[in-house]
Amino acid sequence: MCGIAGIVDPGLPAHTIPPILQRMTDTLIHRGPDDEGFFVAAGVGLGMRRLSIIDVAGGRQPIATEDGQVQVVFNGEIYNYPQLRDELSRRGHNFRTRSDTEVIAYSYEQVGVGCLASLRGMFGIALWDQRARRLLLARDRLGKKPLYYAQQGGRLLFGSEIKAILAADPGLAEPDPDAVIPYFRYGFVPEPGTMFRRIRKLPAAHWLIFENGNVTIAPYWHLEFSPVDRPAHNVRQVVDELDALLAEAVRVRLVSEVPLGVFLSGGLDSSTIVAYAHRAGLRPLKTFTVGFDRQEWDESADARIVAQHFQTEHHVLTLREQDLARSLPETVQTLVRHFDEPFGDSSALPTYYVSRLAREHVTVILGGDGGDELFAGYSGYRGIRFAERYRCLPAWLGRQLLPATVQCCARCLPPGRRYGAQRALKVLRDSVLPFESMYFSKGQLCSNELLRQLLTPDFATELAWMEPSAYLPDVAAVMQSDWPDVHKASYANIRLGLLDDMLVKVDRMSMAHSLEVRSPFLDHRLVEAVAALPPSLKLRNWQTKAILRETVRRYLPPATLRKRKQGFSVPLREWLRTSLHEMVGDYLAAAHAPLPPGMFNRAGIDAILAQHRNGEADHSHRIWLLLNYAAWHDLYIRHGARTGIAV
Repeated sequence: MCGIAGIVDPGLPAHTIPPILQRMTDTLIHRGPDDEGFFVAAGVGLGMRRLSIIDVAGGRQPIATEDGQVQVVFNGEIYNYPQLRDELSRRGHNFRTRSDTEVIAYSYEQVGVGCLASLRGMFGIALWDQRARRLLLARDRLGKKPLYYAQQGGRLLFGSEIKAILAADPGLAEPDPDAVIPYFRYGFVPEPGTMFRRIRKLPAAHWLIFENGNVTIAPYWHLEFSPVDRPAHNVRQVVDELDALLAEAVRVRLVSEVPLGVFLSGGLDSSTIVAYAHRAGLRPLKTFTVGFDRQEWDESADARIVAQHFQTEHHVLTLREQDLARSLPETVQTLVRHFDEPFGDSSALPTYYVSRLAREHVTVILGGDGGDELFAGYSGYRGIRFAERYRCLPAWLGRQLLPATVQCCARCLPPGRRYGAQRALKVLRDSVLPFESMYFSKGQLCSNELLRQLLTPDFATELAWMEPSAYLPDVAAVMQSDWPDVHKASYANIRLGLLDDMLVKVDRMSMAHSLEVRSPFLDHRLVEAVAALPPSLKLRNWQTKAILRETVRRYLPPATLRKRKQGFSVPLREWLRTSLHEMVGDYLAAAHAPLPPGMFNRAGIDAILAQHRNGEADHSHRIWLLLNYAAWHDLYIRHGARTGIAV
């Protein structure tokens, strides 16, 4: 696991490149505290910071082919590298290390960019082909590892994080106004965009070639779900196949020369990973949980049941409201420094702290990311089933009487108890919409109407108020397809929430502590197999993850199988009504507030703060969005313009 960075600029002499590379890789020390390495030639430089996990002694990067014509720096893990190494050895290649990086170099030498199809793992790759004077960048299929780039004419900069690019050229710290709307809708800027006008994400499952001053980008893998809901012929056979795929996906991710553990929330996904790691013989099996001092949000008791069942070496960290309240703005700034962008998912907080806890004991951790998206685990999938039934009601009942009744109840309830009725009213209204509109409405953190209240009229008129699907043409195409609605939602959840939210959160918050996270559910062979299954195996009546529950029933405690889905989140709504309210209000509303002048409407901000405090509405997500945007603007635009880059 590493952080990589580099530059291709034909006009640069070789002796001018090392100081640029050094600045870039210095920003990535947290991703690779163990070592650094560079390749420099006229017009090109590759750099890396290494977190040593496999071939600790011999796997230093960059790694080259025997003749030195292909140079590789690489962030991630290739789990099938022993098989690829054997095959390449039979073809006459002589390996000098036991690292997976060397396999990439010789695979490229053998078949060019087509080598990416043979790689099984998570990766951000930068490869320099000296003969062709060609740079190849690539990301893994599900986007577990990040890679950013910026092209300026005949020059291209790249890095595992945006801060590495800004270290080479602070002038690129220019905000993109068109990124504001998607950020406030989703809590992030969907790929390939970023919050910086001239910096882009390389999309997942894509390669980029920079040659003769031109950039070419293309996909090498597509995710396809079953287009029909055909009945399964043999559920027992499906269970056996899934069992074997899960066992192997976990087993290959246990290869490590450093200590390894598992994140354990107590939910079905993380408990499944613990079960298969235990079956694979991982001893001692170390597990890590984060809890809260508010009982209704705390899952540590559920995690303890699983830990006791498998007799793990279990570690629990409890986050206390008062501890966070003392330094929330500073904590948000710390998170933003690692994201390099405003990031609207408040579960970054517990992820940051549980990663810090885990790093005290291990260097590699397994997590359960991807299970909800693949196996239809979110409550939104039940919402799809509810909408199917609700649309069958007579119009006078479904579109008029029931929404009016719920709205009346919401008005009659005291302010602090209106949240449930407000959510129910939104569900009813969303359920009569076409599927695409329903999906995007449910997923929005901030509606256009509310965002216009938060922005000044002058700034709002400068923005392109595109439909949500316009930012995601591939998702829009799937929404218009004949796929079953459950599979449309799964594709969109992977493409949107998983790719740009959860995996970004896990990568940045874990690498902030030099901790590598591996995700067995996102093994692309497992993903392809589950995507091919009919929706009826995943959502059975109202039961989510039906086929996964059937597969792991023999391994997990009954209480874990019965456990209600609970998202990995923080009690932000309550915190922002009590101990954090005054602090956040002061931070956002003060005369010296870091929000950019002329962009936000102070009266609109004051209104949502007051409504949230009084219990009239749940604005916790919008307040968190504002808080993160303010911290980002303060660090990267207001102060970053003077100091170069905040790291």
